[in-house]
Amino acid sequence: MREMIRPFRSLFSPLVLLALWQMIAASDLVPKKFFPGLPEIAHGAAQMLLSGELIQGEALTLGRAIIGLVLASVIGVVLAILSNVSPFFDRGFRVVASFLQPIPPAAVVPMAIFMLGLGVELYVFIIVLVAVWSPYLNGVTALNAVPREQILTARMLNLSPLAILFRVKFPSAMPQIFAGIRYAAAVSLIGVIVSEMLAGRDGIGFLLIRKSFSIRIPETFALMFVTMLNGMLLAMLVNLARRILTGWHVKQMRERA
Repeated sequence: MREMIRPFRSLFSPLVLLALWQMIAASDLVPKKFFPGLPEIAHGAAQMLLSGELIQGEALTLGRAIIGLVLASVIGVVLAILSNVSPFFDRGFRVVASFLQPIPPAAVVPMAIFMLGLGVELYVFIIVLVAVWSPYLNGVTALNAVPREQILTARMLNLSPLAILFRVKFPSAMPQIFAGIRYAAAVSLIGVIVSEMLAGRDGIGFLLIRKSFSIRIPETFALMFVTMLNGMLLAMLVNLARRILTGWHVKQMRERA
């Protein structure tokens, strides 16, 4: 019985949130013009679906976010490996990271436009710049936290330093690296939406700006819900990749639970 109920537990909180939303919209606490109910929002989404602009914007935004996330994850993991292999690189790059990590995506957009134009390169560059840090920092921490007993055992088996890195350290660090990638998924979506709002000519971010300044409130809220669903979808994709690549860790966690 518990196994049958478990898949529906994750739906409880969203359903409560939607019910609360509709209760507030039906009351007089907030002007209905600026806080529409769920039927009005659904109608706005249906209109954008029929016109094709929602499908086109969704495909562009999600595609840019996935490309940027994959590149940010690969670059972050490579930087983490380099930091683990070379203390000199680790000390030098930590200083660079401390300068670049706090930069918000909105601050990068103007200069990135001059350098890269308004193509997909702009969005990918901004996503990588803001999303690379959690895979990198989690990777550095996880690689350095591998138990010394495992490394000593590998040395006793005459494994080379490279073999120890990729056969002992990296597999042990992958669960924590994926935790950083999952956080990077949310950051990548924020980066692409902000970029499209400031410099885009298409995508969900561009539609958000256009609909909000046109006082199309139901459509604006519909796009906000679409953005939230995109965040959930990216998290699901990251979890799927984690299960495929670190299935042994998932099995261990279930056994402990």
